Amino acid sequence: MNSTEEFLLDFFKEKPIGNTEHFTWFITDIVVVALFKEGENYEIYNSNVEIEANNIALDITKEEKEYLQINDKKLFLFYS
Repeated sequence: MNSTEEFLLDFFKEKPIGNTEHFTWFITDIVVVALFKEGENYEIYNSNVEIEANNIALDITKEEKEYLQINDKKLFLFYS
């Protein structure tokens, strides 16, 4: 496990900024994280992430998006 993965796993112990149907949302000093809740269907999660971000007043449309899997956790990272 690299230092980025360790940083993210530690951050998931903090209070999230919001919850939507498919994601639990976190903001770190450098990224916005959409942590998958349940399910394995990447396509559904990928198509809903921007809509659900808007539901909690996050504009991620101009951010770079990266998919990661760390152990059993799946997530999208958003950064500039």
